[in-house]
Amino acid sequence: MNQLVIRDKAQEYIFRFLGGLTLLGVGIQLFTHSPKTGVFWILVVTFILAALLFFTLIFGAIINRLTADHGILTIRWNTKIFKKHLHIDQIAGITEDNRYICITMKDGRIIRLYVKLMDADKRRAARKFLKESTGF
Repeated sequence: MNQLVIRDKAQEYIFRFLGGLTLLGVGIQLFTHSPKTGVFWILVVTFILAALLFFTLIFGAIINRLTADHGILTIRWNTKIFKKHLHIDQIAGITEDNRYICITMKDGRIIRLYVKLMDADKRRAARKFLKESTGF
């Protein structure tokens, strides 16, 4: 199994900073509002869950991951909601421009991986991984 994990450190810092701000909001709310109301507890739980989402980077959803195993290419990209599972023998070609890495399938579908905001070395690493694991 070959795997490439691409993390965006700046994005991680922003999300963790937002999580800290959210927890700070919980602390401020504890001192300014009355804990005897139901709305107070709903807001506290909501803020804590939001902070949990920020600290876990939305449970790893913003981490880009490419995996090639047993002829199947699995793509977990931060612009895709679900994982994409592609058979490597069904890939017709892979192209790249400044905004996207495009994977063209034999049935005509095109899967676009957004790379405009990535560093050049991370784009090259993703392209190199796709080239090595698919042969294109």
